[in-house]
Amino acid sequence: MFEKKQRVVKVDGKDVSLEPKPGMFGTFKRSKVPAAQNTATNSKVEAATGAANRITSNIGRPKRGGILDNKIAKLEGKHRELEDLLVEQNIRGTLRGFIRRMLISAIVVSIMVGLATILLFIKIGQPLLISLVIGVGIIYLVYRMTLMTFINYPMSRNKKGEKRVERDILFAVRDMIISLRSGMPLYNAIASVSTGYGDASREFRKIIERAQLGMPLEDALDKSISESKSSSFRKVMIQASVSVRAGADVVSSIQTIADELAQERIIELRRYGQKLNAIAMFYMLFGVILPSMGLAVATILTTFISIFQITPQILYGSLIGIFFLQIVFMKLIVSSRPAFSM
Repeated sequence: MFEKKQRVVKVDGKDVSLEPKPGMFGTFKRSKVPAAQNTATNSKVEAATGAANRITSNIGRPKRGGILDNKIAKLEGKHRELEDLLVEQNIRGTLRGFIRRMLISAIVVSIMVGLATILLFIKIGQPLLISLVIGVGIIYLVYRMTLMTFINYPMSRNKKGEKRVERDILFAVRDMIISLRSGMPLYNAIASVSTGYGDASREFRKIIERAQLGMPLEDALDKSISESKSSSFRKVMIQASVSVRAGADVVSSIQTIADELAQERIIELRRYGQKLNAIAMFYMLFGVILPSMGLAVATILTTFISIFQITPQILYGSLIGIFFLQIVFMKLIVSSRPAFSM
């Protein structure tokens, strides 16, 4: 492409060839390579290119692991929000390691409960096949329940911490209002409630510690507002921060928020009373009347109509079902109870 052709000129009747001038890239001459050497070189280049393509195609491709690793990766993708909670609650290890521990624990617990169920049914005289089927079903149910409970442990622990703050925050705010009305500065009023009110005092103690380290009180309030999980604490501190920055009366603004919190708690208590009436009605129906009278009526009917026979195995199964039903109702009542005190 870049090689120039030779020029032929006639001089005294003779043809004289002139050498071309070297161009920008000089004069290029093609070197002849033997065919065998050229073929070997091409095969080496193709082999190197194929190896490079295989390495490039494998980059970014996830390694295929076992069933346990795939399950852990799937759960890790669904619960990315747990990373911040693990750091906040000082739980050591990564999210993947935490999920691995919880998954193994759920498998162990479900297998133990399933084996105990199988042995129990064999002990009471049930056939082996029926015992195995029931045991496998129990293993699956317990595995699903315990896995979600174990993985959501940081979230439930965070909610419990919020409930503990909500339990005593109103009393702490009222104490702080009394201190402010007596002429005490806001810093001293917050310091006075930093002890004696459980987890609510711990939230106020964070403000005092930041202020002692040199942070302005307004910035310490804003920092605690952004980190706290308690909605009541955030309402009180937001009002206090706005009043301090605007130079307004802090006592009246905090008193307004305290009255609103007390009114919200009264409404929530009334709502809890209505919910408790419904729970008590269903508990009396399904937890007391139906198990006792249902078994009695079924026993009487079997003496006249031979549809089925009440055996000790049925009574044992009913006892286990009643036991789990009592746990469900107790859990429902405890979970629906308000997390504060008046």
